Amino acid sequence: MKHVLLALCLAAPIADWEAAPAQPADTRPTVQGTWRTDYDNYWTRNNRERWVSIQLRYDGGNSGFGIREGDVPALADRRADGPVQFTLRRDAGRFEFTGRVDDGRGRGDFSFTPSADFLSAMARLGYPRLSNEDVWRFAMHDVSRDYVTDFKKAGYQLDTSDLIKSRIHGATPAFAQEMSQETRTRLEIDQLIKMRIHGVTPEFLKEMRDLGFKNQTIDDFVKFRIHGVTAAYIKTFADLGYKNIDGDDLVKMRIHGVSAQFVRDLNDLGYKNLPIDDLVRMRIHGVTPDYIRKMRDAGYPNIKVDRLVQFRIHGVDDDLIRRAKAHGFNDLSADDLVDLAIHGRRWLKG
Repeated sequence: MKHVLLALCLAAPIADWEAAPAQPADTRPTVQGTWRTDYDNYWTRNNRERWVSIQLRYDGGNSGFGIREGDVPALADRRADGPVQFTLRRDAGRFEFTGRVDDGRGRGDFSFTPSADFLSAMARLGYPRLSNEDVWRFAMHDVSRDYVTDFKKAGYQLDTSDLIKSRIHGATPAFAQEMSQETRTRLEIDQLIKMRIHGVTPEFLKEMRDLGFKNQTIDDFVKFRIHGVTAAYIKTFADLGYKNIDGDDLVKMRIHGVSAQFVRDLNDLGYKNLPIDDLVRMRIHGVTPDYIRKMRDAGYPNIKVDRLVQFRIHGVDDDLIRRAKAHGFNDLSADDLVDLAIHGRRWLKG
C-alpha cells in the first residue's frame, strides 16, 4: 500500500460561501466540508499542463477548483492507494485536506481557517468590513495584501467584487500599469477586465497603432480581437492595394469572411479594386468566384457586381439557366432571368 503525505501551495480554486456579516478577526468561523477527485476529471492549460479537478461540498454548497498534476502526484496517479494530506496556504487563510486515494479517485474532509492577520491588514488597506464570503473568495482566488497594495499604488481602490474579477481574468496591477503606459491614460477596471478576456495586450495595441489606428477606442480594439482583425490580416490587404481601411470596415470584412484569397480570386476574374462594401455584399449573398465562373460557363460573362448580387438574392444560377434552355428559353437577358426566377420557375418543373 502506497502512503502519501503532501504539504503544498496550490492553484487558486473557485468557490462560493454563503454571505455573512463582518465579524471580529478572532471569531471568524472555520468552514468544513468534504472533497473528492476523479483521475479522469481534469483539464489542460496551455495545451501542456494537466490540472486535476477537486470538488468541494460544504454547508449545502458545492464548488470546484483545479490543482496542477505535478503538485499533487497522488491525486494524478491512478495507482496511488492510501491516505493523503495536503495544505493550501493563501494570504486570506489556510485550507487543510485529509482523506485517501484509491483506483484513481480521492475523497476526504477539508477545513478552511481565515487569517486574523490578513483581516487586520485589509482593514488598514481600506476594507474594514469584509464578509465571510469575501474572505472565502479572496482565499480561493489568492487575492493577497500585496495584490491589493499593488493596485493602490497603480491608483485603484477596487471594491471586493472587482478585486475578484480582476484576479479571475488576469487584469493584474502590472497589466493595469502596462496599459496605462501604452494608452497614456488611466483605464477603468471594467475596461481592463474586458481587454484581458478578449486578449487585448499592450503588444497588440502598439502593433495596431503602428499601423495607423491611433484614434480607436478600447472598445474598438476589443472588437478587433473578438473578430480576428490582426496586423497580419490588415497587411495582406495592404499588399493587395487596400490601404488605410476603416476600422469598422475591417470588422465587417472579418465577420462576413472577406479574405485576401477571396480578393485575389476576384482579381483573376477581372473584378479588380472593388470597394469594400461590394466585397462585403458579395460575401453576404454568396457571390463567390465559383458562382461567377459557373455563370460565365452558362453564357453570362462580365456581369456587374450589382447584378450578381441581384441574381443570388433571387436564386438565378446555372441550373435555372439550363432548365430554361431545356424549355426553349434561349438568350434570356439579365432582367428576364430575374423575372423568370421570381415568377416563372413553376413553368420549368418537370
